[in-house]
Amino acid sequence: MLRNRIAVFIFILSVTICLTTNPCSEGPQVEKNPLECCALPDLVEPSIMMNCFSKWGEQTKRQSKMDGIPRGCCVAECATNATKLVKNGKINRKETQKIFLASSKNNPQWHSIVKDTLDECFAEADANKEEIEAGAKLKPSYKGEKICHPISGHIIRCMRMKMFNKCPGNVFQENNQDCMKLRQYHAKCPLN
Repeated sequence: MLRNRIAVFIFILSVTICLTTNPCSEGPQVEKNPLECCALPDLVEPSIMMNCFSKWGEQTKRQSKMDGIPRGCCVAECATNATKLVKNGKINRKETQKIFLASSKNNPQWHSIVKDTLDECFAEADANKEEIEAGAKLKPSYKGEKICHPISGHIIRCMRMKMFNKCPGNVFQENNQDCMKLRQYHAKCPLN
């Protein structure tokens, strides 16, 4: 039960706090959260995400409200650093694939979804390389602000949103109106 609550919290954090400027960033007006509609595999160990949120959550919330070039999500960077997926702003694609695929090893219906989605998210990161690099070169705008590289937040956010959209029919709560609204919102409001 605690693990589910942590997973819900992490999903909401990774999708809402780390959102780049987007006209859809207000989110759909529903009572359900995405993990109540589709139980996604944990890409990063929930205890790591909670630890990172406790360190960087307030800064990330503050940064998400700032205009201009999107800043990196320090919660996501902390998590990818802790799992050694990113070093100096460069994502280790092979290790990321290994760890993310391991998240679905006991759940075969997710395995190909995780693999295909990771390939899509890497392609999106490549396509948005200039904006991602620009975010990494920002200067602090207030005392104590840490500038984090945007690649971590981009990959984690992309994975979670796309996996939600691809949630298998036998897992997704299709009989729930709020869940269907969430799915429609995510289809209408892609990441980029």
